[in-house]
Amino acid sequence: MKGWLADFWRAAWAFFFWNARKSIYVLRRRRGRCPCHNPSDSGRPLETGCEAVAGWSQPARFGRVCPLLRRNDAGFWVCSVPPEQVRPFWTRAVLHYAAAWLALWLVLAALAFAGLRGIGYQVAYRQLAWPPAWDELPAVRAELFIRQARESYQAGRVKEAINALSVAYQLDSGNYQAGMMLAQFYRAGSPQQSDQLYRQLMDSHPERREEIAQAWFQGLLARGRMDAIAELAKMRLLDNPAQPAVWTYALRFAARHQPGVVDLAALGRDSAVPAPARAVLALAGRVQDLPTAEARRVLLDTLPVADFPFDRVYRVDALTRLGYPQDALNLLAAGRRELSGRDVARLIFAAYAQMGDRARLKAEFAALLSPERRPGAGEFTLLAVHVVDFPNAELAAMLVAALPRLPTVPADAWLQAAVAVFCAAGSVGDEAGMVEVKRLIQASYDIKLTSLDGLRLYFLKQSGISRIESILPSINPLSLELNYALLDRYLNKR
Repeated sequence: MKGWLADFWRAAWAFFFWNARKSIYVLRRRRGRCPCHNPSDSGRPLETGCEAVAGWSQPARFGRVCPLLRRNDAGFWVCSVPPEQVRPFWTRAVLHYAAAWLALWLVLAALAFAGLRGIGYQVAYRQLAWPPAWDELPAVRAELFIRQARESYQAGRVKEAINALSVAYQLDSGNYQAGMMLAQFYRAGSPQQSDQLYRQLMDSHPERREEIAQAWFQGLLARGRMDAIAELAKMRLLDNPAQPAVWTYALRFAARHQPGVVDLAALGRDSAVPAPARAVLALAGRVQDLPTAEARRVLLDTLPVADFPFDRVYRVDALTRLGYPQDALNLLAAGRRELSGRDVARLIFAAYAQMGDRARLKAEFAALLSPERRPGAGEFTLLAVHVVDFPNAELAAMLVAALPRLPTVPADAWLQAAVAVFCAAGSVGDEAGMVEVKRLIQASYDIKLTSLDGLRLYFLKQSGISRIESILPSINPLSLELNYALLDRYLNKR
C-alpha cells in the first residue's frame, strides 16, 4: 500500500514533469540528449533504459505516463523507440488529471452529502456533485427550517415555528411554501407583515395568484377588514373572471357591513367586471337603498342572470334577510336544479328559521344526524354554521351529542367541523357543550387549543376582548362559511 501511494504521487508529478521536458526536447528539434533516456545507453529502441522510472516501486505504473515504456527480453524496463520518436503524451496527462480531479470531487461531494444528511438536510447527492444543481441548495436549506417550523408548531411552540419559517424564507425568498406558511403564521400576531407577504407572493408567483388571494382573503375576513376585502375582491374580479361568484359574494358582504367601503352600483356599471357579476352587483346596489317592500318587488321581478347560479343564491338569501322567507322558498324551488345541494340546504334552513318553524328544523337536523346515517364533516359544518346564524340551543345540543360519531379522518375536515360545533355551542351560551367539544378534540389529536379558551370566554361574555375579529385570526382551522357567519352575527357588536 505504501509503495502504491508513493507511485500515485510520483505519477501526479510525472505527468507534468516528463511531458514538459519531452515537449521542450521536441521544440528544440530533438537536439541534445533525450530527456528520458539513460545517458550511458546507446539510444537504440529496446536497448536504452528509461531514466524516468528510477525510484518507482513498480516501474510498470509509469506506463500510464508514457506508453513507450516496454520490458525487453532481458527483463529491463526500456524505451521502445529511438530519440527521434520520443514525444509527449499530453492528452493522456489531461485525461488522467481530469479523472483524478473527478474522483476527488465525487469523494468530497460524498463527504459533504453524508455530513449534510447527518445534520438533517434532505439534500440529494446530485445537488452537491453537479454544479448546475447548486441553485437548488437554498431550497434544500429552507426545507430543513420548514420541517422544523412544522414540528415546533405541532408542539405548540409557535414563536419558534415563526422564527424557523423566517429563516427559511430569507434563505430562499422564492420558496412559495415557506412564504405562504409564514404569511399565515403572521395573520394573528403581525397582520401588516402578513399582508405584505401576500402582496409579495402575488407578484412573484403570478401563476398562483388565485390560490394566494383565497388564503389572503381568509386572513382579512378573520380580521374583519372590510376595506381590504373589498379592494382584493375587486382586483380578483377584474383579473380572474373565471370565478366571479366567490368575489361577488365578498363584495356584497363587505358592502352590507360597511356600505362606504364599496360602491356596488358603480361596480354594476363597470364594463371590466364580468357581465354576470356586474348584473348581480347592480341589483344588490339598487336593493340596499330601497324600502323593504320595494326591495322585495325588485328581487322578484328583475330577470334572472343566465348561467350564474349565484344570482339565485343572492336573491333567495336577500329575501330571507328582508323577512320574506316564503318568497325565498318559492324562488328557491323554481331554480333548485341550478344550485348545489349544500346551497339549497343552507338557504332552506335559513328560511325555516326566519319563519320560526323550529319543529321542521329539528326534524331536518334529526334526520341528518340520525345514528343510522354517517354524516360527513361538511354536513356538521353546514348545520353548525346555521346555528351560529340562527341560535337554537336544542339544535346546538344535538350537534354536540352527535360529534363523537364523526370519523376523525381526514383530520383537517374533522377539526374544521369540530370548531364549527364549538362555535355553535358558544353562540347559544352552552359552556358545557364547548367544554365537551374541546375535550373531544384533545382526545383525538394532541394539539393545544388555547385560542378556543379565549373564544369560549368571548361567547360567555367573560372576556376582556369585545371584538370577535381580534380572536378569529388565531382560530385554526376556521372554515370560510363559519367566519362569514361569526362576523355576520358579532362584527361591531360590543
